Amino acid sequence: MDLDTFVEKHSELLELERNEEVEQNAKTQERFTLKELESKGLVITRVALDSCYTGLYGRRICKFRAWKRGALLPVNKFSSGDIAGVVLATDAAREVIVSGVVTSITQAVISVAVDNGSDDSLCSDDGRPFHIFKLANDVTYRRLKKTLEKMRKDREIRFSPLIDLFFGVTKPSEVVLAQSPTPEKDFKYFNEKLDASQKEAVKFALNQKEVCIIHGPPGTGKTTTVVEVILHLVRNGSMVLACAPSNIAVDNLVEKLVSYEGTVKVVRLGHPARVLPEIQRHSLDAVLARSDDYSIREDIRKELDAILSSAKKNTSKDSWREVGKRRRDLQKELHQRERKSIERTLRNADIVLSTLTVASDEGPLHCLPQDYFDVAVVDECSQALEAACWMALLRAPKCILAGDHHQLPPTIVSKSAADGGLSLTLMERLLGLHGSSIMKMLTVQYRMHADIMRWSSEQLYEGKLVAHDSVAQHLLRDMPGVEDNETTSTPLLLIDTAGCSMYELDTADEDSKGNEGEADLVSIHVENLIASGIKAADIAVVSAYNLQVELLRLRLASKHHDLEIRSVDGFQGREKEAVVMSFVRSNTEGVVGFLAEERRINVAITRARRHLAVVCDSTTVSRHPFMKSLIDYLTSNGVVQCAKQYSADLDLREPLRPVDLKLNEKGVKTKQQKGDTVRKQKTKPVVGTVPTSGQAFRSKLQIECEAGPQKVDRDEWIREAVENFSASTKSEHRFPSTLNSYERRLVHEVAEKFGLHHVSEGEGVERHIVLRKGKLDATIGDQVQLSPPRAEGSASPEGARNGVGPMRTSTDLTSSNHISHEDAKEQQAESSETESKTEHAEELEVEPTTRKEKAGKQNKVSSTKKQTKQNEPEEEDFDALIASIVAADSTCAQPQCRESIRTALLGRGGPCPLCNRGFCFSHALPEVHGCGEAAKAHARAAWKKTEGGARAPPRPMKADKRAQVKKALDKKLEALAEKRRVKGKKE
Repeated sequence: MDLDTFVEKHSELLELERNEEVEQNAKTQERFTLKELESKGLVITRVALDSCYTGLYGRRICKFRAWKRGALLPVNKFSSGDIAGVVLATDAAREVIVSGVVTSITQAVISVAVDNGSDDSLCSDDGRPFHIFKLANDVTYRRLKKTLEKMRKDREIRFSPLIDLFFGVTKPSEVVLAQSPTPEKDFKYFNEKLDASQKEAVKFALNQKEVCIIHGPPGTGKTTTVVEVILHLVRNGSMVLACAPSNIAVDNLVEKLVSYEGTVKVVRLGHPARVLPEIQRHSLDAVLARSDDYSIREDIRKELDAILSSAKKNTSKDSWREVGKRRRDLQKELHQRERKSIERTLRNADIVLSTLTVASDEGPLHCLPQDYFDVAVVDECSQALEAACWMALLRAPKCILAGDHHQLPPTIVSKSAADGGLSLTLMERLLGLHGSSIMKMLTVQYRMHADIMRWSSEQLYEGKLVAHDSVAQHLLRDMPGVEDNETTSTPLLLIDTAGCSMYELDTADEDSKGNEGEADLVSIHVENLIASGIKAADIAVVSAYNLQVELLRLRLASKHHDLEIRSVDGFQGREKEAVVMSFVRSNTEGVVGFLAEERRINVAITRARRHLAVVCDSTTVSRHPFMKSLIDYLTSNGVVQCAKQYSADLDLREPLRPVDLKLNEKGVKTKQQKGDTVRKQKTKPVVGTVPTSGQAFRSKLQIECEAGPQKVDRDEWIREAVENFSASTKSEHRFPSTLNSYERRLVHEVAEKFGLHHVSEGEGVERHIVLRKGKLDATIGDQVQLSPPRAEGSASPEGARNGVGPMRTSTDLTSSNHISHEDAKEQQAESSETESKTEHAEELEVEPTTRKEKAGKQNKVSSTKKQTKQNEPEEEDFDALIASIVAADSTCAQPQCRESIRTALLGRGGPCPLCNRGFCFSHALPEVHGCGEAAKAHARAAWKKTEGGARAPPRPMKADKRAQVKKALDKKLEALAEKRRVKGKKE
């Protein structure tokens, strides 16, 4: 492919990518509600403008915080360099009033460099709430297009050896190492600890005349080798431009280079907020702040800030024109002074470092001549688009590329663009064009245990990788303060969920997948690791799917703040002592989705140093050949556990989901095997903690992991649990809050038979049953009449509505008036659950396995009917029952209070509107009788509906309109004054 063909083709592919990104962004904005966009991380809702200030080149930086002062921003996908649009929260049309580039983002604050000439009213906190939307990145696309055009022009203006070499016009120059300008015995390395393959790569890179590729598999010290090469280049008198596609990769280079501070002078381009704190002093802004003319530039900035802050006070057009002219003059002066300072700073440095995008002509490098640098170094070259690499390569006659084309490629949105060749990186293309003649591979890795390394070495690196002696056999137990147990002594662990009914969620969003069963298993294993003495900061939890990352964060982030939970794409280039992987996919079709990308799996596996745990459904993921090789390797070389072994821990897990998660009708993708009885799933409204697709497993309702029928018998399990507790020495037993209303009722019934205390504790979705031993209180026994157990489908509709069991006595009715607000909610929920008896019968699918069980259930039905008849009140007691009801309605509902409430009801206009119960004057206030929280919520809602929430202040009235209003007001005042004068004369 020649240069002209390359430029035309890549321009078209970039156009496809850009259009796809814009189209997807527009569809997302239209398709989803604001809340759904927030859950996807594409918008930060309800933020307040915290402050504004002037940055480099006179840019206006707006800093936004959460609306509630001191609160954190919601989880989002914003990062430095993204394009953000600011929208008024009160604008239903979502019209962007200001757009700009995200310069920095923390958990509490996001800063946006807004475009010059944008809305000047956005200069101080005026009480308006805003939303910040993530927009399609126009800056990168524009710079890539300009770079492609520049490649054509450069060839016409001046000779470029790299362009001819990279497009097959010429071949790389042959260099014989024996004829190296520096003899081996006189060659001194800055880092004497380099291994043989690293030293060979350094010599090779220095001797190559045009291009050198350093292939660095995971953990082989690629960046260390690149730094060594850069130091030698500087010592030989070369000016070096070092770039990488991401900020973190550039910072890694800077961090290693500054350790040789006496040897080289470095400058890091880019906003200081994007730079790691420990190397910020080497950023361009920090170096400029130490320059001689800094005070003059700072005075100009202060004057610009003063103009911005006072802009709102000026209302006349003449004032606005004058302010605008003064502002433009100051910005021009500031720009000229900063340009001179930047050029002086860059010329004073030995090495200039930046991301590839910043290396374009629109960045600070435009202050230097085009041929200023001697060598361009691109680290992590395999993660960048080829057009992005040319931003740096066009500035030097020689280049050194470093990376690993077996790890993640650049992210491309458009499938058409990827298939057309946009996903082909420069490193891959050069290796295909010139082969190994321009490449040296590093072969000794310093990260992974030998067992963790061996699979990727055999599959992707031709078995050439060797583990260094310092890491070959290291384990978690060798770390200080860590216990020596089975978990810490295992480098490889596979937790297999095959056959355990832990299926992936069938979400409405096909792009993201989640698996709650795997999320619970991962959280259990992480807690086991931490309990063994491993610090949370030394553990990483990784998944290929963003939804799974959310599920894992819900379970672990609040408990372990230092624990890193990330997607595979967000963890490239990182490492941890222990890595726990969740593969998510579990379905009958054998679809593995993202897992089919070999490079993604390679990155995930090679992040671990001492311990790698993989949680997956081996049956599903083994449908893909590459994944099957990994499962086979883990099975042969690691410890394999069935998910069944964790059933005791899963029993008490609280199933958590994102509030806005939407499922399809089926809820989960299940597989129905012959003879299996699988519980049917039903999608329910999700609020915080909800029953999940894996709840049958967690509640011990499905425990069979082996092939064959899976029995679901919740009645037996509950009876067995209560009986075992009654026979044990324990004083207390807690059932999980995930029991449904039928299961809770059954627990109460069985506990009553065994003479145990049985109470419900907790609120809302955390409400659960607690059993305690001891003699039952007689009063409680009289007040709470539990219904006898009934067989499935035996209760009549009338019985289901009125509650199964005997009719209550007068004591019961008085007691029922004292039920707490939460108990009333629970009883109402249980009543509605009982009403849908047929639906429960389908869900439970409880089948008696023998005729004897059938006969036993029929006997229970008949005995239930007899008992109900015996407990029915006689006809002559009906008057007493009515009297007790009337007495209860006329007595204060507060426990221990027997005051009459007739007068109080007349005085207050009726019972409490929140709980619909009557109280005397002493207990009438909601805060007194227990409805305080409900009253607070009701008052807050009413306030928000009428006048609550922040509102945009009224816009200033235009001058002509103000004059009209003033004239009308003066006329009215004059008329009123005239009336008073006339009235005074008459008197």
